[in-house]
Amino acid sequence: MIHASFLTVCKALNFGVVAVQRSLKFQLNNYRCKGSIRHIQMEINHKSNSSGANSDSRGALVVLEGLDRCGKTTQSGRLLTYLEGLGHPAELWRFPDRSTSVGQMISSYLSNQSQLDDHTVHLLFSANRWEKRSLMETKLKSGTTLIVDRYSYSGVAFSSAKGLDFEWCKAPEIGLLAPDVVLYLNIPPEKAAERGGYGGERYEKLEFQRKVAQSYQNLHDASWKIIDASRPVEDIEKQLQEIVSDCIKTCQKGKPLSFLWSC
Repeated sequence: MIHASFLTVCKALNFGVVAVQRSLKFQLNNYRCKGSIRHIQMEINHKSNSSGANSDSRGALVVLEGLDRCGKTTQSGRLLTYLEGLGHPAELWRFPDRSTSVGQMISSYLSNQSQLDDHTVHLLFSANRWEKRSLMETKLKSGTTLIVDRYSYSGVAFSSAKGLDFEWCKAPEIGLLAPDVVLYLNIPPEKAAERGGYGGERYEKLEFQRKVAQSYQNLHDASWKIIDASRPVEDIEKQLQEIVSDCIKTCQKGKPLSFLWSC
C-alpha cells in the first residue's frame, strides 16, 4: 500500500518536472525570438501610455458659447464632422433641448407664443440641462466626446442681462458637469446683427445682446478660449479643431470630471 502510494507520488513529481522543463524550454525560445516577457510588457505599457490609453479615459465635454448669430451652429456642425472623420466617437447636443417636455415649454416662450416670469424661464432652462445631466456623464465615461451648443453660461448671461441677480442665476447650475473647454465665439453685437435671420427670436435685439456680452465677460475662467468670430469661417474652424484635439487627448489620459462652480 505504502509502496503503491510512493510510486504514485514519484510519478506525479516526475510529471511535474517534465512540465516545468517544457515550460522553461518554451519561455527560453520565446525569449530568444521576442525578448524577455518583462521587456515585452514594458513595450506594451509604453505604447499604451504614448497613445493616451488609460483605464480612466473618457470623452471631452466641449461647449460653444457666444451671442446670437455668432456662428456656433455652423462651427459645432463642422467640428462634429471633423471628429467623426478622425474616428472619434462624438455627438452634437444643443441647449435648450426642445424635444423634452420642458424644452417644448421653452420653445414656445422663445418663439413668442407664451409669456413667463423671468425667474420661471431661467429655472426652466436650468431644468432642461438637468434632464440630460445623467446621460451626459454616461456618454463621456463611455468615451464619447460631446460638442454642446450653449450650456449653463448662456443661461446665466441671458438671465442676468434681464436684471436678475447674477449669483441667483448661477445657483441652479451648481453640480452640473463642468466643460473641459469653452469655445467663446467673440463678435461685436452690431456685427452679429448684420447676419441673416437676425431678430427671429425673443432675445435677438441689439441692445439686449450688448448686455448679454457684458454678462459673458463675468463668466470667463481658465477653461475658456476666446475665438475671434469675425474672421473667415475656415480660419475659425481650423483653430477650433486644434484646441479640441488637444482637449480630447488630455481627457483620454484620465482627466477627472469636474462640476460647475462647486467649492
